[in-house]
Formats: sequence, structure tokens, C-alpha cells
Amino acid sequence: MSNLEVRKFDWDFEGIPFIWNPEQPRFSVLMNQITFVIISFERYITKAMREAEARITDDEVKLEARLFGQQEGVHAAAHTKHARALIAQYPGLQTILDKCQESYDAQFEAESLEYHLAYAGSMEAIFTPFFKMVLDHREILFEGGDERLSSMLLWHFCEEIEHRSSALMVYDDVVGSYWYRFRNAGPMRKHVRALFEMSIEEFKKHVPDVPHDVYEGNPFASVPRPATLRSAVGVLASQAPWHDPAHQPLPDYYDEWIGKYTGGEDVMRLYGQPAMTAGAAAAASAVGDAR
Repeated sequence: MSNLEVRKFDWDFEGIPFIWNPEQPRFSVLMNQITFVIISFERYITKAMREAEARITDDEVKLEARLFGQQEGVHAAAHTKHARALIAQYPGLQTILDKCQESYDAQFEAESLEYHLAYAGSMEAIFTPFFKMVLDHREILFEGGDERLSSMLLWHFCEEIEHRSSALMVYDDVVGSYWYRFRNAGPMRKHVRALFEMSIEEFKKHVPDVPHDVYEGNPFASVPRPATLRSAVGVLASQAPWHDPAHQPLPDYYDEWIGKYTGGEDVMRLYGQPAMTAGAAAAASAVGDAR
């Protein structure tokens, strides 16, 4: 039986500032990029999982695909609320959602189910070492941020750890060829990279009250370098034929988050600072700059 649980929360990001963590402005931008790109990415994966069900031969894998797709759909809905809150302040940002959706729709039409499952398997394999680094350094990256988005992102990233093996399980059942996935890994990464680059350019156009230098530099400059190097090595290793996400080092915070959730804590206000408004966040950032 699958150990995946579909958890739904009523997130509300009304008035959330674009720089939702004044202590980490570049990281704030990266998480905003993830919000705008991930909506279409996860809808794409959900659609691929539904189409794959008819070709899955193992009942347990079929259940895994169904629950995995449901989790991804819930994640897309949460990020849509965040995106809508930002679009309410900066209407031009709708362009990013439209371009991402057009890109993933075109890819779904142009490529085979095998390609879609390879795309999901390759991308999801990267997430375990990447999100482990993020969760291991949550105090640095999230503590100073708006508790609504900090808590939503921590929930999402913990569930990415939870379903870390799901996409490859489905790929191996339906396709099973490592070399097909490896052969297409380059174009897949190029596709994602282009969407993230596009989102930065759209931010620059449509968010006039954020200086352009905020979009430059390393989002993880505050994270100890050994941790970022381990994450980078893990990302590279995740594409190897012998890689199994089930056997990868996991963040301790995953078990901690699950314990808080099952214990009845309010995981929607679990981490960060009391809900901010755009004006308050700007003032906090100005105070930080003055120091």
C-alpha cells in the first residue's frame, strides 16, 4: 500500500508582499518563481499520471500514481492562491502563468506519454537532495518570512520528500528504460530553465517597486557552502541509473513536520513571522538595509 496522504488546507495569501522574507530577498524571488512555474508543472504531471493509469500493470503502482497525482494537484491549487495574491497587486504577472501553461500544454501535445513520465521522473528525482538542503536550513531561509508562505512551502517540500519515489515508480512500470530518460534529460532541464528565466524577466517588467539587483546573485548565499555542494552533488547523482530516491538521505524535519501535523498543530502557521502586508515588508526591508 502507498504511504502517501492527500492533505488539503485553506491557504490565504491576501496582501502578501512580493518580497515575503525581507531577510532573504533573493530567496523570496526564487520561491515566487517556483510558485508561478510549479502550477503548470504539477498540472502537467497530474495529467500524465491519469493517462498512465491504463498502462500500469501493478496495482500498488497504480494506487501510488493516483495519490501522487492528487498530491500534486493540491500543491498546484495552493500555489495558485499565492500567484493570484501577487497578480492582484501586479496584474502583469498573469503573463507568467499564461506562458507556463501554454508551454506545458504544447509539450503535452507534442510528446509521448513516455516522455511525460520521463520528465516527471527526472525532475522529481532532483527534488529530494534540493529540498533536503532547503529544509535543513529552514531557520535561515524561512524564519524571517511571512508565516503563511513559509508554512505552505515547508508543507509542500515535506510532501515532495514523501512522494520522492512515486514518479520513478510509475516510469519504471510503464517505460522502464533508464537510457530513454537519460537521453532526454538535457531537453527537459532546458525546458524548465527557460521558464524560470522567463519568469525573472516578467518580474522585472511588472514589479516596479522591487530593484532589479534583487534578482541577481545566489538565493542560497546564506546557506553554508558544504550544504549547497552536497545538494549539487545529490542533484547530479539523482540522474544516475542506480539512483533510488527511497534510499537517499532525508531531512530530519520531514518526521518533525509529520509529527506536528498528526499531533494537531496548526501547520498553516507553523513557521515564520505574523502575516505581513506589502507595506510592512517594505518597511522591514528598509530598516534592514539601514543597518
